[in-house]
Amino acid sequence: MLSKRALVWLAATSAVKGEDRIEQENAPSLEPVCDNMVFSPPSLGAGVTISSIKADIQRNYTSFGGMHGIPDIEGLNFCQVKVHLNHKGSDDDVLVEVWLPLNRDDWNGRFQATGGGGMSTGMLGRALGPAVRGGYAASSTDGGHPVQRTDDTTWVLKEDGTIDWNLLTDFATRSLVESVVLGKIITEQFYQEKPKYSYWNGCSQGGRQGYVLAQQYPHILDGILANAPAISLTHLAMAEFWPQLVMKEEGLWMSSCEFNYFRQKAMESCDMIDGVSDGIISEPDLCDFDSLHLIGQVFYCEDGPVEVSRAMANIVRRIEQGPRTPVKTSLWHGLTHGTSFDRLAGITTSTDGMRTPIPFPISTGFIRSFLLKDDSFNVTRLNYADYMALWVQGNAEFGWLLDADKPDLTSLQTSGTKLLSWHGVNDPLIPYQSTVEYRKRVEILMGGANEVDNFYRLFLAPGVEHCAKGNGPVPKDPLSALVEWVEDGLAPETLEAETTTYEGDRVTRELCAWPGNAQYMGIGDPKRASSWSCQGGTERPEEGLAKDGDSDQSGRAGQILDGLKDRLEGLGLGLTIG
Repeated sequence: MLSKRALVWLAATSAVKGEDRIEQENAPSLEPVCDNMVFSPPSLGAGVTISSIKADIQRNYTSFGGMHGIPDIEGLNFCQVKVHLNHKGSDDDVLVEVWLPLNRDDWNGRFQATGGGGMSTGMLGRALGPAVRGGYAASSTDGGHPVQRTDDTTWVLKEDGTIDWNLLTDFATRSLVESVVLGKIITEQFYQEKPKYSYWNGCSQGGRQGYVLAQQYPHILDGILANAPAISLTHLAMAEFWPQLVMKEEGLWMSSCEFNYFRQKAMESCDMIDGVSDGIISEPDLCDFDSLHLIGQVFYCEDGPVEVSRAMANIVRRIEQGPRTPVKTSLWHGLTHGTSFDRLAGITTSTDGMRTPIPFPISTGFIRSFLLKDDSFNVTRLNYADYMALWVQGNAEFGWLLDADKPDLTSLQTSGTKLLSWHGVNDPLIPYQSTVEYRKRVEILMGGANEVDNFYRLFLAPGVEHCAKGNGPVPKDPLSALVEWVEDGLAPETLEAETTTYEGDRVTRELCAWPGNAQYMGIGDPKRASSWSCQGGTERPEEGLAKDGDSDQSGRAGQILDGLKDRLEGLGLGLTIG
């Protein structure tokens, strides 16, 4: 005997086929199926309770982008399903939202789970709109902490000032899996057939989430697009405060104009590495620019002439080097030559010329909420010793849960799932070197580059910033490249990319699979992809890694910090070191 929900679905679809239906002949609408009765609460495992399922029809809907280069999408027609669930022993209320194209012919038969940004677990409509426009049934989740701003970290603290480990677990891993699994089930209940293929799509925090799924739950997906990933989140959050600490230590708050002078000089020194002067340093590792060589030179800002001081040069050099221990051992990557420092080294200048620091809010939120458990703490009070102690604490207390840097991708390999990533070389928030380093570690562990290329590919985008924008060509449609790899077995050797210059010229490029780099062939229009070819591809994973028995910077940083822990605990800083 058919269930009540099945009868509702049959009645609804029969109504769709009626003579009074006002729809295009070849676009059968499932509008009558967008009904609460069609969706039954699935089992998501012990301890998970679904408290409500609500379905609503949305017509001519506009989803607003604004982050990660996501555009506004107008004229969307879809069934919006909101599922609320909670976990035993927790007072969380997690929202999973699923959007389903209303016309069956508009559904491409695929499912797409979308990632978050900043400290938000999901971007909901901001990411779901483009997915539905692309023909996907799609899901997103708030992870139990809906926020107005993606840099909000206050949700991690309970009223008593302790960490809400249930919400943090939702954010780190649990809600990601539930969004995928529940989204696929809702899709099947709506269309009465399973999605043929399922994908993940995320950048930044969404990139980290993609790597979590690749490392721990690859079997629930067919393909994972994880761009500019915040792989080692605890290290990254602390590293993003480094530029502010450096300026404080040097006793100088540098302006955007002053930083841009150094950026321009680096560009003049290294722009021609790829054979073309186009405002892009394609391989920063080959750039030998040294800010100390500019000491004494004079340039002009709005307030008049500025002479490069040793403090200015030191600040730029230390930001590019990245955080270091008292014995100058590198803890994390710095920002590359030619990258803007405005986001992490921001200041404001009053009318009387007084300069005040504006630290990056995700970094300050991590320090306040996660580490100090005090959302009102003034982070500009921190000194270098405080900073080192907090780095140790962050790694010890949260690294095991928040970091997605385990190089063992055996489960991904055996599942047949594919992982595709691209990262902007001039990312001002998440250094691209962290993704390159991770790829090298995977190669060392899993049989070398050729073997890893079978299930994991990385592309670098010179001149591109965080998830989008910048001077360089941005990948046009990496998701389609992933789909072609998963469904047709055509592994991408290049990614199509393009941008438009300030003068309005269109620039195209083929981004090369790492470790290859695009080089100008010396003939043809350098604005056209046909004038470039991929060079390299022979770099071994051991190059650029530590030679002291530890194969990666994050691992080396962990060893260094473990050694510093005992020394720092005795400094009387009033900090809690895990």
